[in-house]
Amino acid sequence: MNADERRNLVERFLRRCVTYANESIRRKSNRGEDEEKIAKWIIYRDFTAHAAEEVAAGDLDSWLEDGPVDFEPANQDSDK
Repeated sequence: MNADERRNLVERFLRRCVTYANESIRRKSNRGEDEEKIAKWIIYRDFTAHAAEEVAAGDLDSWLEDGPVDFEPANQDSDK
């Protein structure tokens, strides 16, 4: 599997996680579940959507390979 295929596979998985989270949030809201639990799902959804964007942009390509991982991609801000 080449880098583009790996990137696409991971992005598609993450986007499906976002869809699942949205549906879970909707179900929990409809059942009147605790807002704190729903808030945790919203945080998970937002983080996962952000990760999908980073994967799609190629920012996390080193994560999809064997070997060292780059925790400070060149095209995003990093904490110094």
